[in-house]
Amino acid sequence: MESPTNLHAGKVINSRYRLITPLGSGTLAQVYLADDIRVRKQTIVKVFDEPFRSGNDVQDDFQISLQDLARTSHPNLINILDWGSGEISYIVTEFLAGGDLRAMLQQDSSLSVAQITFIMMEILKGTSYLHERGKVHGGLKPENVIFSLNGDLKLSDTGIGSVSAKYFSSELFTEGPYVSPELSQGGLLSPAADVYAIAAIFKELIHTKLPESKNTGEAQEIDSELLEELEAVFASALSAKASERPTASALLKITSEVNIKNAKPALLPVQNSLNLNFLEAFDDKPEAIAVGDKSNFKARLKRATLYLKSHLSRWLWLLVMAILIAGTAFLINSGNAEEEIRVQTVPEVAGLQASELIDQFDDYWVLEEALTREDGTRNGEILRTIPTAGMELAEGEILTYFVSLGPELRNIPLGFAGLTIDEAESMLLEARLRLGEISQVPNEKIAIGLVIGPATSSTELPTGSEVDIQISSGPELRTIPNALIGRPYESVETAIVLEGLQAKEQKYSTQRYDLA
Repeated sequence: MESPTNLHAGKVINSRYRLITPLGSGTLAQVYLADDIRVRKQTIVKVFDEPFRSGNDVQDDFQISLQDLARTSHPNLINILDWGSGEISYIVTEFLAGGDLRAMLQQDSSLSVAQITFIMMEILKGTSYLHERGKVHGGLKPENVIFSLNGDLKLSDTGIGSVSAKYFSSELFTEGPYVSPELSQGGLLSPAADVYAIAAIFKELIHTKLPESKNTGEAQEIDSELLEELEAVFASALSAKASERPTASALLKITSEVNIKNAKPALLPVQNSLNLNFLEAFDDKPEAIAVGDKSNFKARLKRATLYLKSHLSRWLWLLVMAILIAGTAFLINSGNAEEEIRVQTVPEVAGLQASELIDQFDDYWVLEEALTREDGTRNGEILRTIPTAGMELAEGEILTYFVSLGPELRNIPLGFAGLTIDEAESMLLEARLRLGEISQVPNEKIAIGLVIGPATSSTELPTGSEVDIQISSGPELRTIPNALIGRPYESVETAIVLEGLQAKEQKYSTQRYDLA
């Protein structure tokens, strides 16, 4: 049975994000290292489980929250690059390769008071920014504190907790040392809950990462004094009553004041977050290879090398190459000539159908399809490739080809009501659309011959498409009720009004005159 954390590995989401290897999993989602095949860049894709994809309310909150969060930019918050919901709900964020705080906590290396203070200040900066804008993180824990290789710190999963807490079992979100007392008792998520989680992270850091130094010199005494001040500051943030906890901004201010006395922190001991176990996935059915069978081994090593080179950034590629070379050098005699990697020039395929490209090169390159729209193109034709035609590409590397969905989509203009046909046509031409068929429809408010609006419910059409419009034929004809003569005026008036007409009373004299 396939591991739950590896369910989506190898999939391409939205014709763009190729899921390479799982990096971890949580209560609601799996996290993958992925390739953005359009820009050739590593990203993180969080794929949500089936329970998260059920329910219109969840879908709406998912979209609204992410639209809002994508506009939230801060140096200590992970950037949200893309998202989608439906058959697969996912979020795409930037990739930081330095691992998370949980991994740092599990390392053997210790942290100084200055380093711990730095970590807490960076967490507080990102959290304060959110709180000042009326947002709550809702999921602060070491796993969501991410580092770059140079030690920059960012918070991930911002805002997902607030959506999750509204629609899922409280049992999923009310356990663990980072959950505030009010949340564990079914209370509402608030900024105070974030502050509690931050204080819990601080407590874990000082209990697990501070060195047991026997040095009694001046530097150690200063560290001890600073630590006592910090412990006093964060102790109030662990109060059982949310109202008694300081705000994140107040906590940041006090911590910054204490930090003035700190020595400059050393670089944090970050570590590469790549799960190298994905090297095992090159062959679904591994075969035993005799050490003496060097040509077969070289071929497999070459395929693995090409795959890695096409999927990893330069620094990570060099790291993996070093691992491969160190582990396999003894298997290959230095006197043997290295097998030459076959290279072929990328052909000009613009105008071809995707099936033609696949038939010719599917066994030579890894072909990835990307969908796009461009004016002047036909649906289904290939527009270009990356790398471009004329460039050399080694066997086994990725060739991305862009397939047209047709011309670009143009918004149908608004405000047709009451215009003449010529004025409406002018508006359509400005929008790079054309006037289609004209039909007459009764209308109570718009004068005869003037435009009512488009005859389609679509809001956008491909460039050059015809837009059918409706014009007014005037008010709809009404039928005068029968058998009105002899009835009381009030009854006649009601019958006429019900037909959409107006009744007008006109009185006649019944007096007789003698003409003799």
